[in-house]
Formats: sequence, structure tokens, C-alpha cells
Amino acid sequence: MKNDNNIINYKIQDDIANNNKKINIEKLFLPITIYQNNLSSAFYDTKDIKKVLAIVIGTKPDFYKQAPLLLEAKKEKLPSCIISTGQHYDDLLGHGIKEFNLTDSIVCDLNIRGDLMEKSADLILKFGYFGRYLKEHYSKNHILPIVHGDTLVAGMATLSWVFGLGQKVAQNEAGLRSMSPKIIKEIKINQNPDKKFLERFLMEQLTSDWFLTREEPFPEQIDTWVCSAGTKFFFAPTELNKNNLIREGYPEEDIHTVGNSVVDAINLRRNNKPIKSIFEIYPNLDSGNWIRMDIHRRENLTHHRFNSIIGGLIDIITQTEFKVILILLNATISALHKFNLFSKLKQLEEQYHDKFIISNLWKEYGNVVEFLDSGKCWAEITDSGSMQEELLYFPKVCSFTMRLNTDRPETIFNARGNLLIPPINRNWMKQIISLIYEKRENYGYRFTKKEHIYGKPGEVSKNIIKILKKEFEDNNNNFFPWLHQRFSYWQEKNEFDYL
Repeated sequence: MKNDNNIINYKIQDDIANNNKKINIEKLFLPITIYQNNLSSAFYDTKDIKKVLAIVIGTKPDFYKQAPLLLEAKKEKLPSCIISTGQHYDDLLGHGIKEFNLTDSIVCDLNIRGDLMEKSADLILKFGYFGRYLKEHYSKNHILPIVHGDTLVAGMATLSWVFGLGQKVAQNEAGLRSMSPKIIKEIKINQNPDKKFLERFLMEQLTSDWFLTREEPFPEQIDTWVCSAGTKFFFAPTELNKNNLIREGYPEEDIHTVGNSVVDAINLRRNNKPIKSIFEIYPNLDSGNWIRMDIHRRENLTHHRFNSIIGGLIDIITQTEFKVILILLNATISALHKFNLFSKLKQLEEQYHDKFIISNLWKEYGNVVEFLDSGKCWAEITDSGSMQEELLYFPKVCSFTMRLNTDRPETIFNARGNLLIPPINRNWMKQIISLIYEKRENYGYRFTKKEHIYGKPGEVSKNIIKILKKEFEDNNNNFFPWLHQRFSYWQEKNEFDYL
């Protein structure tokens, strides 16, 4: 049997004599591409600091959240490079590499392809093999990968590095753990909530207890847990994230509360306008007060949830005056076709062309910043983790998270700049959006005065690199997982190649 991605071929053979079957697997992984000039430059002058920071990127959010780290590392003359997994390899998804000028620092492209399982296997093998290549050819240097957040790259690359080289990594945006407010358990599946219950639901997100709900997002909550197990240097966005890690048993001295580097990325794009304005691409956006909507989480693409979300969107378009631009990601497009909803939305766009736009994913992150800053967008409906963080730094935009839980609960009960809309049925979206539009701040939220809990723009990446530079200047081998090192008994070279 052959899969569509040409990553793995397998076929079943019958062993008639023993009544057994054998599955023969042929691996057809693409080769790793090494950019030798960039690699030589990264390792050229490391006589003072014999440690190199390998900034790992794989997905669109990695490009802009990790880019400020590279800029700061260069400013501090900290030896650094980029390892790219190559997952987002097309011009649309991969444009962030060009937008943030990362190309000249990329030392390899792992050329990762396939579905979730195949990407995981591909990442584990290739990341470890490339690490061993570096160890063989640049043996005088110690390499510290820094991965980001809760992506598949963060989980699998960390696992590969620990198992393949016996060394731990650093994690930017560590300690993300999902939570839900207790009141969510009171919701009935077919409930058409009245105003009284809705107001209570909104206010109790700010005042009631929250509990851990680690099932979602999938696989991100698994990835962040796996990553934590192989991490030495934790860079947590907030005290909540730090406390999550301490509760799980990670050493407090290894955890640094630094904010979130996304604020540095926003700052970079505000100071560098996009090549083409979003209002040139979509002139209709220049008139009116728009809601920007993006839905792509796996759990939200299941039958009941996705139909509830799209049903809510249809109700907003047909029963209210709100204008919506729906951003299509690959996963969204697949779900629309699977549930036979794509043509219905296209008809809706034709019928309500002045208030409903279906858009492909925006190529430039700068266009997102431009639109959210413009005053033409009053709200974002999203299931993205990153957008919840980013929207705290756009005072003109209300943030609505279409999920049953969130891995950024601090954006709600600390910053008061975000709220959950549960995709239980189609009634919830329209009613909550209408309530907030009518009363805005009256429920205890601060949508126009959101607290900047993720740090000051220009400072977060600077703090991360400052901490790492101090570690790099320490001559001890401090990337290893041994307790005798943590307890400061002794330091020694890791010369036993037991792997």
C-alpha cells in the first residue's frame, strides 16, 4: 500500500505455511539538505564561546516567534544558526522565512513530509542524524537547540536530541497547559442559552475556578509535555506557565519567566510595512467593522463541532449586521469539503458579498498586524493558541476563542482580554458576539485596555538571549540530564558514547 505523500510504502505478504502475515515497510524519506556555506559561517568563529544556539523552526508561528531570537543572538555575538524542518515548504506557508530574513542563517532543511505519524518518525530520525553529523564534524562545539511552544517539532525534535545525543534542549514558550472554567460542565448540548445564563458564563470565566483539561489541543498538549521532559532551559511566558512546570517537578532554577517573543515579532512588523496592503488585496475591508475568523484545530474539525461553528457563522451573516472575513487554512478547506459545506459558504459569499469574504491564508504576517491595527477589525474569532497571545497587543480588537478549553487561560482571567465561546451548538457564537458588541466592557473584560502580560516589545528575546549567553560563557557542559550535575556535585565531559 502506498500513501499519498510518498513517504512510506508498505505491503502485506502472506506466510501461508505458518498462517502469518508480514508487513514490509520501505522508507522513502527525503534526504536532509545541508547548506554548507551557512553552516561553516555559523561555526566559523566560536573560539571564545564554544557553544552554538540552534534555533529550530518548522511551522508558520515558529518563523515569527523564533526570528527575534536570531536577531538578538546576532546582536550579542552569540554563535547561532537555524535548523529548518521544511514542513511548511510552499510559498504561502513558508513565506515567513523570507519575511523575517531567516534564509541566510538556515544550516539545513530536514525536508519533513507526511501525515502526523510520518512526520513524527521523520523528525525523530532526521533531527538526531543531523545532530550526530554536527557532533562528528564540529566536535569542539556543543550545540543547544531551542524549540518553540507546543508544536510537533518541539515534541519530536526534543525527543530525538535527548535519545540521539543524550543532551537536553531549551524551550521558548514553555509550560503551556490547557484549562477550562468549571461552568463549562453545566452546559447542555442542545441548550439555547438565555441572556441570564450567557452573562453568568461570561463573568464566571473571570471569577470561578479553572481545571486542567489536557486532552486538547491535539497533538499540541502531548508535544509540550514530551518537550518539557527533554528540556533544560525553560522560557515561560508567565508565572502561570512557570507554576505548571514546578508542579510537575521541573527544577525552579531551570525555569525563567520572560514573556512571549510574539510581542517582539509584532513590533518588528509594525516597523516594517507589508509589501502590499491588505486593503489593496481586499478593498471591501476598508469599509465597515469586520470580524476576522480562522478555525483549524483538529478537535474543531470533528463533525458536531465543525457544523456548530459553521452554523454559527451562517447565523451571524444572515441574522445580524456583522461583517466577517473567514480565513481558510488547509485543514479548514478539507473539513468544508468533507462535510459538504464549501459550496454553501461560496453561495453565501455571493449572496452577501458586501459583508462576507472567504479568504485564503494571508501570506504575510505583516498583513495580519496591519489589519488588526487598522481599526477596521473589531473582533477575531479563532481557535489558534498564538492568536490569543497576539490579540492582547491589539487594543482595537476583541478576542473570542472558539474552544472548550484554552492553553492560554491567562489571557482570560489575568489579562481579561479574551473569552471562550464553546462550540457546543450553533446558538452560542451569535449570541455571545452580539452581547459583547453591545456592552463591551460591562462584564468585567478589558478588551480595549488589555493587560500586556507577555512583556514589553523588544525586551523578551533580549532576556532569553541574555540568559543563554551567560550559560554559554560557563565552561561546564550544562546541556546534560544528570542529577550529579543538577546537585552541583561535579562536572565532567560526557565521553561515554553509550547511545
